[in-house]
Amino acid sequence: MSLAPYAPVLLAAAAVLLVSCGASTSRESSSGPSSQALSSGIDLAGMDRSVAPGDDFNAYANGGWIKATPIPPDKARYGVFTMLADETRRRTVDLIQNAAKNGSPGRESDAAARDAQRIGDLYASFMDQAGIEAKGLAPLKPRLDAIAAIANRQDLARVLGGNLRADVDPLNATNFYTDNLFGVWVTQGLADPSHNYPYLLQGGLGMPDRDYYLSKSAAMADLRKQYQEHLAAMFRLAGFSDPGARGARVFALETKMAQVHATRVESEDVHAAVTWKRGEFPTKAPGINWPTLLEAAGLNDAPEFVIWHPKAIPGLSALVAKEPLDSWKDWLAFHEIERSAEFLPDAYVQESFRFNGKALSGIPQLRPRWERGVDYTSAALGEAVGRLYVERYFPAETKARVQAMVNDLIKAFGQRIDSLTWMSPETKTKAKEKLSTLKVGVGYPDKWDDDSGLQIVRTTR
Repeated sequence: MSLAPYAPVLLAAAAVLLVSCGASTSRESSSGPSSQALSSGIDLAGMDRSVAPGDDFNAYANGGWIKATPIPPDKARYGVFTMLADETRRRTVDLIQNAAKNGSPGRESDAAARDAQRIGDLYASFMDQAGIEAKGLAPLKPRLDAIAAIANRQDLARVLGGNLRADVDPLNATNFYTDNLFGVWVTQGLADPSHNYPYLLQGGLGMPDRDYYLSKSAAMADLRKQYQEHLAAMFRLAGFSDPGARGARVFALETKMAQVHATRVESEDVHAAVTWKRGEFPTKAPGINWPTLLEAAGLNDAPEFVIWHPKAIPGLSALVAKEPLDSWKDWLAFHEIERSAEFLPDAYVQESFRFNGKALSGIPQLRPRWERGVDYTSAALGEAVGRLYVERYFPAETKARVQAMVNDLIKAFGQRIDSLTWMSPETKTKAKEKLSTLKVGVGYPDKWDDDSGLQIVRTTR
């Protein structure tokens, strides 16, 4: 489970735990000698001392806890961060449900009232299963109609470009995956940090990686069979004619994409990236109408791009020119439905979970709708939800206490530099200059992003 949607509130929750731990330590240390044995802070019951630490240190240190802690049926993994996320979600749902029912009673701030209204409207819309069932596939019809209207390769390039999002991060999060044809990452140039550059990465697969399509292992072969069944099922639910043939076309196209994709190991090589000027795309990666695609993607102003996958980008571009237009239209339609499945009637939700949850991730049980609703609301309105959360659970005085602790740690770090005997005075000066640039965010930003322009329309019946 990704914890990204909880970034604003997880930091606050973690900071609250740190404050609690700090208070406990302070009380123990100030009490002086005692006849009672002081706790070591190590969960001895969580260890498995029957295992030799040299053979398997993880089992030695954590084996007892692992044996005593089953993974909940709606999760692929379980640990302290998952527990923290669960606790944060339980706290957050109360705030969100109150906003959904009552708006912002008794609150003076217009911004607070606006936050509560938008949060409540979005969550209520997600939870309105009856309304979602009644609408069926209608909310997607404009998008599917636009795909059906593609008549030539220029139209295709326009739709492909319009779908691109800044949805990958190969360096900070090692996130290479996007179901769009290309992934976009905008950041400082690795070779030229004085400028920001758009990075282009490979994409387009419905399964996580090229090996899911190309590996000869029995497990991957079984997943490929289930994926083809899933493709046909989604087309069938959406009322498309000949769903099996459409699914087969999508799978064949994605298999060809996988064949030109870089491997995971190749993707992690930061030195493989190259820089292309805008005008070089048609010659270095022929096949796509690049001016049309880049304009539709909102990347017209970038004179240069960093190509993270310099072999895959030309390969994917060639497929745009070579493969039948109908195959591309089926591929676009499937992914439009797939990425919207959680907002569609329950049949789509269940089919999406059957493959993406059970088959791919080994999760036996779909999470309750309220949990998914909290996650979606937190992801879409993260700072607004974060403001509600910290107002309740992480007030300014608590943040100040944690910030003071952080400042003490930074001060101690500086004193350690001063005491180093092997470091020259000049090097110490440089080290202290570097230390002075360290910025530690605590709980929530000093200045929140302005999202006042975002409007949410409640769609409940």
